[in-house]
Amino acid sequence: MSGMDTAGQLCQSTLDCLRLGTGSISNFPGLLRKVIETRAWECRVTSGKTIRLKNLRELITGAPLAGWGEDVEKIGRVIQGDPELESMYRQETTLPNGHHAGYNVTTNSARKTGHSRPYSITRVQRECDRKTVAAVMSGEMSPHAALVSAGLRKVRQVYLPDDPVKGLAKLRSVVGDEYVAAMFKEFRRR
Repeated sequence: MSGMDTAGQLCQSTLDCLRLGTGSISNFPGLLRKVIETRAWECRVTSGKTIRLKNLRELITGAPLAGWGEDVEKIGRVIQGDPELESMYRQETTLPNGHHAGYNVTTNSARKTGHSRPYSITRVQRECDRKTVAAVMSGEMSPHAALVSAGLRKVRQVYLPDDPVKGLAKLRSVVGDEYVAAMFKEFRRR
């Protein structure tokens, strides 16, 4: 071997795609998926040195040559839009104590992650029916909408368009016909 094995080449190609735009940044999610599926961080050869890491988080945040020296959340933003990959990524970047990318180990304080997209996807997979999971994974439905429709999350804000007809349609789609009817009934009383 000439100083780098297949796992090492895969990790380096993935990093080059992210940093240098080698090929196209659109290739990055596919390369990262391959890194996760093959668990390329576990044992790879880079510059003639064998590197063994415990998890994907170490590969991403570790100092070069052992790691990429990158931010876990930044990578999460780059892969946004591929629900399956986001879920895989979240699983592999979870710290041993159950905290995720937004956790600050030094201050022992957790950032709110209950509405993050990766968390929502994981929750849909865990708590929703197969049809809803399939709709989210195919992109037909957002993870947030799936959780709202399953009654697992409440809608706290609704942004309405200026057009009242479109606003009513949006309101009905978000909170349901019964709620809108109750609103109008209350409105007429006043």
